[in-house]
Parts: sequence; structure tokens; C-alpha cells
Amino acid sequence: MSEDGKTARSGTGDNRSREDEEKASREALGITMDKRMDLAVAVGVAIVGALMLIGIRGMRRGTVPDPVTSRGLPILVGAFLAIGGIVQAVRQLLTWRMLPGHLVPEEGQEDERGYPSSAIRAIIIILLSMLWELLLDPLGFLIITPLYLVACSLVMGVRSWRKIIGFSLVYSVASWFGFGSLLGVRLPLGPFDHLARSLGLIL
Repeated sequence: MSEDGKTARSGTGDNRSREDEEKASREALGITMDKRMDLAVAVGVAIVGALMLIGIRGMRRGTVPDPVTSRGLPILVGAFLAIGGIVQAVRQLLTWRMLPGHLVPEEGQEDERGYPSSAIRAIIIILLSMLWELLLDPLGFLIITPLYLVACSLVMGVRSWRKIIGFSLVYSVASWFGFGSLLGVRLPLGPFDHLARSLGLIL
């Protein structure tokens, strides 16, 4: 065999061994997260916060005297998102060269055995929350909230109907009493509205 052929084979072998070593080291470190995706998410969060702060400028102030005003919470949330996104993006850029390539060590902890994380589960919870908001006014808080909690419990893998129904009913009634009766928060009751007014539970 010629010297050139031996050199080419040895070079190929060295490249493969280096690739295997890099792969093994990445697997040992658990390098599975993409730095570009992290940076994109951080920038996206900062943009959402900035858009919230811009949109708040056209929000009307409440008629009731309030030192915080109706803009207080949106301003706080928008500023938190904008500042947090910028800080996280800067951190990503500063640590970009600490590891080669676009992958970084995995953050957090492994999923609990028997209870793996699920993107589908999170999406279903979000959709159920949107449905809860849409049906809150026509059905009322005391009807839609227990149904929402039952559905969320089933999605999260709870299988004890005693726990599901007990928690859903107790939490719904306690929340309505605490926020509606004690704090005076207006919670729609749907079909129970006239009954609650006749009993003096709401104004």
C-alpha cells in the first residue's frame, strides 16, 4: 500500500476518533440544548414585553382613584418580560464561546420516573384555560371552574375521582367565597346570578 493511502486512512481514522470523543463528551455532559433556540426565546420574550409597554400607552385610566391605576399590572408584567428577556439574551451571548458549537449542557433535572414532561399536556392545559375564559360569563364561575379543574386533573394524570371531584368543588367554592364575597371581586355566576342576588350573596 502506498504512503499516501496509509496517510489518508490514518487521517480518516483520526477524524472519526475525534468525532467519537466529542460525541461521547457531549453525551457525558448531557449537551442537548441549542444555544440559538435559547437566544431566540429570550429575544422573543423581550419583544413581547416591549410590545406590552408600547400598547399600554393607549390604555385608559380607571375612573376609581387608585395609586396603581389600571396600567399598573400590565406595566409591571411588560417591564419584567422585557428586562428578563434582555438579561437572558445578554447571558447567552456572553457565554456563547464557553463551549464549541451551538449546543450547551442540559439545564434542570430529569423527569420524575413515571411522570414524564409532555408538550401535548401543556398545550391541552392552555387550550382548556382559554375555553374556561370563553365560557366563564355564560356558564358562571361555579359551573365552569369545577369542570375546568376536573379536566386539568385528568390531563395531569390524576385517576382518583374522589380527589378530583373533592378538590374541584372545594377550590371553586372557596375561591368564589374568598374573592367574590370577602374581597368584592365581580365573578359571573351565570344561571346562579339571580339566586345569589336574592340570597344577598352578591350585590
